[in-house]
Amino acid sequence: MNAPGTPLLSVENLTVRYRLGRSMSGRAKTFTAVKDVSFTIGAGRTLGLVGESGSGKSSIGRAVLRLSPISQGRIVFDGQDIDAFGRRTPLSFHRDVQVVFQDPLSSLNPRQTIADTLGQALTRHRPLSRAERDRETGEALDRVGLAPHHADRYPHELSGGQRQRVAIARALATRPRLIVCDEPVSALDVSTQSQVINLLQELQRDLGVSYLFIAHDLEVVRHMSDEIAVLSLGELVESGPAAQVYDSPAHPYTRTLLASTLIADPARQAARTAQRRALRAESTAAAAAAGGGAQKHP
Repeated sequence: MNAPGTPLLSVENLTVRYRLGRSMSGRAKTFTAVKDVSFTIGAGRTLGLVGESGSGKSSIGRAVLRLSPISQGRIVFDGQDIDAFGRRTPLSFHRDVQVVFQDPLSSLNPRQTIADTLGQALTRHRPLSRAERDRETGEALDRVGLAPHHADRYPHELSGGQRQRVAIARALATRPRLIVCDEPVSALDVSTQSQVINLLQELQRDLGVSYLFIAHDLEVVRHMSDEIAVLSLGELVESGPAAQVYDSPAHPYTRTLLASTLIADPARQAARTAQRRALRAESTAAAAAAGGGAQKHP
C-alpha cells in the first residue's frame, strides 16, 4: 500500500514513441505520441485527461496499462515503477489496474453470456465455487444497475448503455484500485452519458476507486474529474483543479476545446460559437504574423 499522502499513480516525464519501420537508408523511424508528460492521481480521485483525437491521451492510458512503450520517464503505481516488472506483468497489477474501453461491443466476447464474462473475471483472481460465482455475478450486475435476467443475455442483445455497464462491472470484478476509462461515454447518447457518469461517481464514493478518465469533451470531463490535464499534440499544455481549468482556462488550446463543446442553451451556444471563431481568427493572424508558416497548436 502507498503511504498516506502519496499518489496512487504518478506519471513522471513520460514519453511514448512508436516504431514505424525503417527508412530507405536503414534508419529506424519513430513517431512521438507523448512527450514529457507528468501528473499524479490520488487514492479515490479522478484525473480527466482531455484533448482532440491524436493528442496522445489514449497512448498515456495504454502506457499505464503496459500496452504502449515507455520510451522515457516512468510510471509509478503504488510506489512501484511498472517498467521494472519486465516482460511479464504481475497478476497483482492486472487485479489492481483495470480498463473500460470506448466500445464495449468490441471488448466483450460475443459468444459468451454476460454471466460467463463476469464469472471469468471474478474467478481469474479468486477461487470461487459455482454458487459463490453466481451470487457475486448477481451482485455485480445489481451494483451497476442491471437486473438478474441480464446475466443470460449476449452482448448484442443489450443496448449500448447496458453493455457499458457490463464493462464497468467486469472492471470492478477484480476489486481494482485504479480504472483507466478510455472514452467510456463518447459512443453513447447524451442522456445515457449522464447515467454512466453518475454511476461511475457513485461507485467511486462507495468503493474508493481512482479513475484516469480520458475524453475529448471538456464538458464531460469537468463533471467527472477532480483535476484536469489538457493535451495538445502529445504535450501537456494546462492542468489544475477541474473548476479552475473549466471556468478560467489559461491556455488558448483549452479555450478552443471549451468553445468547441456543444451545450443545450442556445444563447450560451451562440456565445461559444462566436468565441470559437474569434480564437480561430486570432490563430490565423498569429500564423500570418509569423510569416505564414505551418502553425503548431500552442
